[in-house]
Amino acid sequence: MPLTLTLLTLVAAIADWTAVSRRTMDPASPGTRRAEYAAKPLTMVLLIGAALAIADAHDTPAHLLVTMVAALVLSLVGDVFLMLPEDSPSADRNFVLGLGAFLLAHVAYIAAFVRLHAHGGYAISFVITGLVLAGAMFATVGLRVQRAAAEEDPALGVPVLAYVSVISLMVVAAWWTGDLRIIPGALLFAVSDAMIGWTRFVRKDWELDVPIIVTYHLAQILLVLGLVRR
Repeated sequence: MPLTLTLLTLVAAIADWTAVSRRTMDPASPGTRRAEYAAKPLTMVLLIGAALAIADAHDTPAHLLVTMVAALVLSLVGDVFLMLPEDSPSADRNFVLGLGAFLLAHVAYIAAFVRLHAHGGYAISFVITGLVLAGAMFATVGLRVQRAAAEEDPALGVPVLAYVSVISLMVVAAWWTGDLRIIPGALLFAVSDAMIGWTRFVRKDWELDVPIIVTYHLAQILLVLGLVRR
């Protein structure tokens, strides 16, 4: 069952990547948008099922399971809001709601990572590396996106800054675990979010939709595997 659900998650993710790719080539096609509406949430639903099945097979501690499932469910909610059309009258509200859902998802991931923190001298080197990388992303991409968001709509300045800060903390917490699945998963998540912010507020286009969704799904899969396969 865990392997079957994992494979189905990958199939759904690839279907979503294909739908997004086709949409970027033909934005007017209603069929590709419908396929994306189905495949994107389905990927996360299947991933939640796979996570539960793998956790059951590996006797994952309850606290990790609860925080992981909370992060995945909140991510699913964020997915639904962020995949809605950007030209709809409620686009700004949907963006803020999606942003809030993902912010809470990162908080849940942080709670899980902190419980898994590495010990010993090498843990310090991991944390320092995480601080340097997260700080660099925050100072270069994060603050640039925040300023652009505030220029577009002053009401977005604080929410975007809060989000950038939380995902930076998530990256640091991931490095603190020393886990070679969680660390790249967190970095891919940060890269995916950085591309969303950059295209949404700085470039003002959606030409990076395919790499955004690919890195996002790979990030979630790696984080799940890192958390449940202890």
